[in-house]
Amino acid sequence: MKILQIGSALYDWGGIERYLAYLTTALTERGHDVWTTAPPGSPLEPKLAGRIVPIGVRRQFQFSRLAAYLRLFRANGFDVVNAHFSPDYIVPAIAARLARQPVRILTRHVVLHWSPAKVRRYTRLFTHFVGVSNAVEEKLAASGVPRERITVAKAGCPPLEPTIDRALVRQQLGLTGFHVGFFGRINADKGIETVVEAARELPEGTFQVFGDGPLLARLSDEAARVRFHGKVSEVANPMSAMDAVVMPSLWDEAFGFSALEAMSLGMPILATRSGGLPELVEDGVTGALFDKRDSSELVRLVRGWSEDPDRVASMGTAARNRQRSEYTLERFGERMESAYHWALETSS
Repeated sequence: MKILQIGSALYDWGGIERYLAYLTTALTERGHDVWTTAPPGSPLEPKLAGRIVPIGVRRQFQFSRLAAYLRLFRANGFDVVNAHFSPDYIVPAIAARLARQPVRILTRHVVLHWSPAKVRRYTRLFTHFVGVSNAVEEKLAASGVPRERITVAKAGCPPLEPTIDRALVRQQLGLTGFHVGFFGRINADKGIETVVEAARELPEGTFQVFGDGPLLARLSDEAARVRFHGKVSEVANPMSAMDAVVMPSLWDEAFGFSALEAMSLGMPILATRSGGLPELVEDGVTGALFDKRDSSELVRLVRGWSEDPDRVASMGTAARNRQRSEYTLERFGERMESAYHWALETSS
């Protein structure tokens, strides 16, 4: 297939950017002719596989870019056009429709409700919808998108590869007991304050926090029992030094790449019942689930795990096996290829 991914990246390296970069690699490896539009100089551009077209939009109604997209579509007939970022849901989609691109897919990466006006707009512009998790699919359907036009294509990722031995990393970090790592933005939506609350009932340093964000300065001063390391460029080494990873998100995570990365390292995960996280973390098998803001349950789980290393090791092995069997780049490519065939077969 000749496939165009539309990727006006939000000038960050987050979950949607990872999804798209991994997707271009997975589809290219399966022999497809993959093109991607991306703004010059974006963090996404150097990580893409296939052919890159240097155009993008910064906002939804930037109609000054319409002609550039029209030229692209009229000069190149694509089998599938797939938009990912919200700025791409209007102008590139209008251009694709005007150029009569037969399959126009909107991939939805967040678990948020659409208004009736947005549903009407997007169902006119796009022929099919892909959710990155079952939770996203349900939210699309609840918003009013017809179920027969929705499917799910869960991502995969390459396994993280530490460059330093775990024992040495633990020595460098001064870790001697049972430690749970948090990796992500230090903000309210990620649930960091649930970790701080739980830390008051656990040995000092149980929680090791890696990341940056608006709450870092305040919490670094106030939460003496939590150790904050700041932002790290590569998470494989510090993550491999943990005994478990916590994802206490209050935001409904559509698809947690941090969970997959932790699983690839054999880390059991403590995660909230949030969005698509329960689809990745099997309670009691590859980790444990707890309710949002329930710091008491988090304390109970951490205490139990710290006293049962065999169980933690067993869950870590199960997590690694799950990632390497279900959430690889190869499986990701298979799932998206299947979604594209479905869209082509059902397009009118």
